[in-house]
Amino acid sequence: RAGESTGYGRRFVAERDTWVGIVPVGYGDGFQRALTGTEVRVGGERRRVIGAISMDALAVELDRELPPGTPVTLVGHGVSLEEHARVGGTITWELACGINSSPLRARRVVVDAA
Repeated sequence: RAGESTGYGRRFVAERDTWVGIVPVGYGDGFQRALTGTEVRVGGERRRVIGAISMDALAVELDRELPPGTPVTLVGHGVSLEEHARVGGTITWELACGINSSPLRARRVVVDAA
């Protein structure tokens, strides 16, 4: 609802009623805290990362309710490391090298575009 918040320190406060999706990826997976405000694709649509990125999760602003398990693309298919690097004030290699591939974390699908 308008006025409610998400993220540590209430970094995001909704200005209007909105849907917030929770993605089980955070800085523990290499998605750095500085990337708040970048965009990812949720169900094929670009969505803004809101609130503070936590160790295990990040939040995205949605325009409607989506079912659990809706695919999220962090990098690729219209979401580039270059965009994330600009938002995070870093370089692409730092982001790419920080991605955690531990099987104990969120399930990932790697697609080779070659």
